[in-house]
Amino acid sequence: MLFVLDVAFGVLGANPISGFLHGVIADLPLLLIAIVLIVIPGRPGRYRDRRGRRRRQQDNAGDCRRKGLHGRTCSPNVVPVSKRWASWQPRRPAARDAARGRLLALGAGLLATSALVVTARSRARSRAGQLAGRYAVALEQLCSEELDVCIGGIRALERVARNSPGHHPAVMAILAAFIQERSRQHWPPPDPGGHNRQRSPRPDVQAAITVVGRRLAEHDLDPVDLADADLASADLTDAVLAGAVLARADLFAATLVRADLSGADLGGSRLTSANLDGADLTGADLTDADLTDADLASAKFAGADLTGALWPVDGPVPAGWERHTGSGQLITAGTSADRAQAHQPHC
Repeated sequence: MLFVLDVAFGVLGANPISGFLHGVIADLPLLLIAIVLIVIPGRPGRYRDRRGRRRRQQDNAGDCRRKGLHGRTCSPNVVPVSKRWASWQPRRPAARDAARGRLLALGAGLLATSALVVTARSRARSRAGQLAGRYAVALEQLCSEELDVCIGGIRALERVARNSPGHHPAVMAILAAFIQERSRQHWPPPDPGGHNRQRSPRPDVQAAITVVGRRLAEHDLDPVDLADADLASADLTDAVLAGAVLARADLFAATLVRADLSGADLGGSRLTSANLDGADLTGADLTDADLTDADLASAKFAGADLTGALWPVDGPVPAGWERHTGSGQLITAGTSADRAQAHQPHC
């Protein structure tokens, strides 16, 4: 009946009655457990009552035999009223006390269970409300033009993602979009005196990149999308970007020491002068990527697609690849020899 009412009122949308019924139905398992734990231990008393009844019947049958009564006149189940009253009256207060004790225990158990449920629900609602409030405030701070306020919002979003795994995918998607948009803005601002300043990422963009790089990747639902982002000179040391989308990203002079880029999409990206010392690029897509003057010491390229990639001139080419004699781009080993043999005249 409760389920039918819940469905009926649920059709009307969110309303107090539907919420109350939903809460009652959610508490039914706890109520059943409390009843079982409290009532079941009292059932052995019924077994003892049956044993006492059988003993009384045997005593009555003995009395009948001693008096010489037979048949319906004296039956083990027929007991004189006075004798039955005398045997039942002393047990009356004890039975009443036992029933009263069971009812009190049941009431106490239900009260304790209800208190626990209400406390747990109030704490969960309070925590959810606090997280929602922090999430909203962090989003407002993220849109601020003041760097300190914006960076504070980024840090607040990171705390929300760590405290609530359900918010993690949304937070990371918001930060990735923030990086893509803000990274295209020129930084540092032009010097009034006309002097050239060394290019670097905006402080808020660097803060967002750091948060994304150290996120709990096990809570991801989708790959981090940083396609076309301008991350020149960004610090991505030890960043976890496995499977990330960095296609056509500008990573000029970026620090990617020990970064996890396994399975990442780096097709067409600019990695000129980047530091990839100890980086893991296993299975990554580096098609047409520019790795000129990049530091590739101890970098792992097992299973990576390096078709068309520009490799450092002084760096050893990975096994299975070779430089094209004309363009200098990497091609699969043996491809140039096969092409040359194919173009030889046949006699």
